Amino acid sequence: MVGQKLVYIANVKEVPVGEAKSFLYPIDDEKGTAKPGLLIRLEEGFFAYDGLCTHLQAEVKWNKYTGKIWCTLHDGMYDPVTGKPFLGIPKEALAKVKLKIEENGDIYAIL
Repeated sequence: MVGQKLVYIANVKEVPVGEAKSFLYPIDDEKGTAKPGLLIRLEEGFFAYDGLCTHLQAEVKWNKYTGKIWCTLHDGMYDPVTGKPFLGIPKEALAKVKLKIEENGDIYAIL
């Protein structure tokens, strides 16, 4: 992992199956800007995505009632396993955030 940065998100114990956690990660610009991300835990495992809708960059949320990623701006919906949109205006998939899960359960975004 030479040259890669790790950003702590959570421990696996903090994110039950069917739940999600929002997090911020740096985009490495001169201003130190942070971007939202979304970590989701499903039966299939953990998935993480850029937290901004691909339509107008509104922040996306986890809808635990539908089990989908939801953009509240125009009711766009994304599949939590693939990040691909299936409802509403968005046409592009959410960018995936690579994850590293340590033996102790700590979850990191790999930048």
